[in-house]
Amino acid sequence: MLNRVSVSPWDTEGGSRAPDQQSTSVDFLSLLGPINRSRLLSGSARAEYPAGAIAIHPLGPPFACLIESGLARSYWNLPDGRQATINIVRPKELVGGTTVMGHSPWLFMQAVTDTTLTILDLDNVRNLAATDVEVSTAIATQLAMRVRDAYRLIAVRSLGNITERMAYDLLDRACRSLLDVGRLEVRATQADLADSIGSSREVMSRALRELRVAGIVETAPGVIRVLNPGRLAAIVRAFVI
Repeated sequence: MLNRVSVSPWDTEGGSRAPDQQSTSVDFLSLLGPINRSRLLSGSARAEYPAGAIAIHPLGPPFACLIESGLARSYWNLPDGRQATINIVRPKELVGGTTVMGHSPWLFMQAVTDTTLTILDLDNVRNLAATDVEVSTAIATQLAMRVRDAYRLIAVRSLGNITERMAYDLLDRACRSLLDVGRLEVRATQADLADSIGSSREVMSRALRELRVAGIVETAPGVIRVLNPGRLAAIVRAFVI
C-alpha cells in the first residue's frame, strides 16, 4: 500500500561534509549544505512500501528518491523470469541519479524489508543539478558509489570468501522468493547451494551453520529462512574492491 504525505522527514540543519573515501555507502544529504538540502527537498513526499513491494518499475514514470529507512534491491529481469541483482540500496542513499541526469534505465526496485522513501520532485532536482555545482557533484558521487556497488556484486560471486559468497547467494535467492511467495526463504538443497557458490558441500555447510548460530538464518528440511537480510547485505558490503 502506497501512502504519501506532503512533508519530508529529513533534517535540513547542519553543514555539508566530504564523504568517507573508504565508505561503501553515501549519505546523500550530507554532501549538501543546508540551503541546497532545503531546495532539494522542496516538493518532496513520503512513500511507504511493505516488504516485497515493487517501489520502482521501468514502465512507470521517471522517479528519484531517497531511502529514509529499510532495505531495497535494484534488479533487471528478462521475460523468462530470470533476474540479476544490480545493487542493494540502503538508508540515506539516492535512487534515480541516472534518471535525474536524463536517462531512466530498465530497472526494478523491490523493498526487501518495510521501506520508507522520500520521493523527490524530479523537475526540481533536475533544475538544481543543471544549475548548481554542489548538487551535480553530490549526484556524481552517488553514481560513482552505485558503480562501485555493481562491481562489488560482480566480484564477490567469484572472489569473495565462502561466507561472503553464501551471503550474496542467499540474499539474492530470498529476494526472488519474496516476490514469488511473499517470504524471505530459500528452497534448495545444500548440494545446490554448494554448486551455486563454487564450494564443497562440507565447507558450505559450515558457513551456513555460522549464519544460523549468528541468528541471520534458520533452517528446516529443504528450506532456509532469512531472518535478518540487513546482516546478509552487510556481509556482502564488507567485501572490498
